[in-house]
Amino acid sequence: MATDSKQDLPQYTKDSDSDSDSDSSSCSNVGSLYTSSSKGTPVVLNSEEYDDGEDDDMETELADNIHYVGDEDETMFVGLNERQKLHLSGVFRLQIVKGGIIYNNVHYNASREILNFWHPLSQSIPTIDFSHFAGWQDTVFMPKSNRFNIGDDELKPFPCVLRIFNSNHNGLLEAGHLYRDVNYLWKPREPYFPLNERATYHLLHESDKVQSLSVPRCWLTPLEKLYMNHKNSTYDTRIMVLGGKNSGKSTFLRLLLEKFTQDIRNSTTNQEELIYLDLDPGQPEFSLPDSISLNKIVPKPITLGQHLCQGSNFETLLQFYNGSSSPQDEPSLYLNCVGKLINHLEEQAFFGTSLLNLPGWIKGFGMQILNHIIKEYKPTHIVFLETANSKRHLDELTIPQSFSTSLRDVYVPEVVRIPAHNLSDALPARFHASQLRTFKILALFHKETQFDYDFAPLLKSAPLQVSYGDEKCGIRGIQFPLEFQNLNPEDIRSSLEGTVIGIHSNFREQSLDVKNLDTFPILQSRTPFVKNFMTLGLIHSIDTLQQVMNIYVPPCHMQNLDKQPEDIQWIIVRNKTEAPFCDLLPSSCSITWDASIQIPFATFERRKKLEHVWKVRKNVMRRGQFMKR
Repeated sequence: MATDSKQDLPQYTKDSDSDSDSDSSSCSNVGSLYTSSSKGTPVVLNSEEYDDGEDDDMETELADNIHYVGDEDETMFVGLNERQKLHLSGVFRLQIVKGGIIYNNVHYNASREILNFWHPLSQSIPTIDFSHFAGWQDTVFMPKSNRFNIGDDELKPFPCVLRIFNSNHNGLLEAGHLYRDVNYLWKPREPYFPLNERATYHLLHESDKVQSLSVPRCWLTPLEKLYMNHKNSTYDTRIMVLGGKNSGKSTFLRLLLEKFTQDIRNSTTNQEELIYLDLDPGQPEFSLPDSISLNKIVPKPITLGQHLCQGSNFETLLQFYNGSSSPQDEPSLYLNCVGKLINHLEEQAFFGTSLLNLPGWIKGFGMQILNHIIKEYKPTHIVFLETANSKRHLDELTIPQSFSTSLRDVYVPEVVRIPAHNLSDALPARFHASQLRTFKILALFHKETQFDYDFAPLLKSAPLQVSYGDEKCGIRGIQFPLEFQNLNPEDIRSSLEGTVIGIHSNFREQSLDVKNLDTFPILQSRTPFVKNFMTLGLIHSIDTLQQVMNIYVPPCHMQNLDKQPEDIQWIIVRNKTEAPFCDLLPSSCSITWDASIQIPFATFERRKKLEHVWKVRKNVMRRGQFMKR
């Protein structure tokens, strides 16, 4: 990101008398990190100085020189001088070759370690700030494969040198080919600094209108105090963050997580554990869509930024499919599953630190849910992110005077109140929460392996054929939400086709309360299948004559399903998770339809002039409908 205008940037032109590109600009303050190479084109980035409160009038110097190698990883070298920062979007890897950087107030030294970054444009972009090497000897960690491109003489003018190259996640940025709403989730619509099309990252400029993530000063002291509590506490530190919607809860927890992870990586004992309770089904950090989970953070490989549930730096210990983006649809079922997750945390007796992420529902019954979770979780620290509107709601919380756990004696929870930090007011939101949820569902169903994605329409591949209704194999039970318990048997098929379901396993010796309705085994009890949730599925179609369901299952989870014993029965839970419409009816440019094929729930005919689609209103009781006294 830069502060100067586009016209102020030096222009690079190709010298016809030379075999390589050369700098034709007369700007004297441009660095010399670029070396002649036929593999790539040099680009100069105008860096932005950061405000340290000492000299606000100092002009930004144009001193970044970027050497673009252009190999299979689209490698780029960036030299940074003092008071400079770098903005990048996309998914990329970074090695600090020389010096150091500061990212979200955490310092990282030069080393051979590779840092993984996730910077979607749906979030504020953290800056990569210049820093010196924190040690006695400033070592240069240049990879052998790149030493012939850049010599030691070209590194000397720059106290900090970064090597930036593509992520090892293949095909992730192609989600926009299937779902146009996220076509510019990782890259600007018109990149100011265009790179090769194979690059998974993009340099940002102020013209891209990207909000930079700056940690508020009022957050610095609480973050540091919580870090010191984590560092000095021997057993069982529990931190939960409360606040309304868009108050910065996820950002605050992410800052804590990155700071704690760096501390664990530098620890010599390797006995510290970091647990993340992800209880927000609408905007999860680690869970599957519309799910809540208990996760153990893996410090290596280190992952920074917002990975939109696609990272690999965590291990899911327990997960439950909530089936809705909000706990208000079935609050009792939500609390039941939250209790089981917290009990599992208690049973495992983790000695380290745990963080708890909650939804922003703090009004009405949402406050009762928060009070219940506080009583069950027994936090050592409660952080309130307050706004003018949420302060009166947070005052209604009931916090016990003391707690005790199996690892701690009686202790008093510490309450921290800090102002919320909502960046959505600065720039209009580019992506809605529903669009990001659709992206996460698409990424799940199109994830081939841990690092490979294929966003070809699912209809181009054959679904799994799973029998249902048989007591010995296949799908033994189907569960619906409470509002669909009395569903007409003739409507069961249409209520399942084209929908997302939760797939659970069940041993045959565990009896099920099942009632057959029109060949469908419908579960009569609302049993939360917490410990045996496997993955999500998308029902393509149902053959009632053969009693077979055609189901798409995420390829990355097929191996776990195949490993289940032969005496396993399957249970599917149909709830309110929205199916990705672009997968059920992709655009004509991505798939060709046979005219004889009838697509369920879709029509290509234009509606008549006065013909509309009827929708059910939820707010039928208006003020005018109440009787006046």
